[in-house]
Amino acid sequence: MKKISFSDFSIRVIHSTFNTRFFLAKACQKLPPLAWVVDRMLFAGDDIQVLPRDAATKTHHAGTVQEVELNTIVPVSNENTVLPSQVLREMIKRSRYHFIMDTCICRTSNNCQDYPHDIGCLFLGKGSQRISTKLGRIVSATEAIQHVNRGQEAGLVPIIGRNKIDSVWLNTGPKEELLSICHCCQCCCLWKMTPNLPAGMGSSFSPMEGVELTFNEDICNGCGLCSKEVCFVDAITVMGGTTKRDDQKCRICGRCAEICPKSAVKIEMHDDALKRSLERVKTLVDVELE
Repeated sequence: MKKISFSDFSIRVIHSTFNTRFFLAKACQKLPPLAWVVDRMLFAGDDIQVLPRDAATKTHHAGTVQEVELNTIVPVSNENTVLPSQVLREMIKRSRYHFIMDTCICRTSNNCQDYPHDIGCLFLGKGSQRISTKLGRIVSATEAIQHVNRGQEAGLVPIIGRNKIDSVWLNTGPKEELLSICHCCQCCCLWKMTPNLPAGMGSSFSPMEGVELTFNEDICNGCGLCSKEVCFVDAITVMGGTTKRDDQKCRICGRCAEICPKSAVKIEMHDDALKRSLERVKTLVDVELE
């Protein structure tokens, strides 16, 4: 009889239960004891940032480089623009450990028809070296950055942080030793269940530090493009030709800003956004070179 590894078992469980996550999230709202158990098992200590897509973000700086307090010089484009994905690149450069999954567990579980299955999660930190090589491969910093670029080109939203559920299903040990970098689509993302979770659990999944979304109702013509399977947390509704945005649900991923034909939605990074975001990530998992 063929021996089933822990990773094989985990994947089977995820594939068979993935689309029950909405039911489970709603059940947690109604049953506090269940919420407590699920939180302790899968979400305790989580801190996850949604980074806006580069194409949707505007930021302005003087000079040709921005110096952040973490002893890093961050290059800026010709338009003096610092992009959200530079948070990922800086963490990758600092880390000794990089592991890329061959497939996205969410898109394969959901049989995604719109986005590539072969752009999987990127993991940093010592815990990433404990991931089964059946699931992916150890890579260099250069390969990891190329992987991040592929995610941007494919239209995926980068999400970075400590996600306990990854350390559990991948069996990587302490959650403090694994930093997850996901590339999510609006149709299959695990975190689509956020609006159904109890407030305390959903709050661990939040916008990037130092970014702000503004919506100009005077420009918006209520076309509804941004509400049609664009927002993965269902923060946008259109009623009677009027667009409404739920700021409590919105995680500022940038999809609506990209698709809006009137530029009624804008996402801006504050001057200190990169520094603040890096500091927040750095406290979660030690990925520094040894």
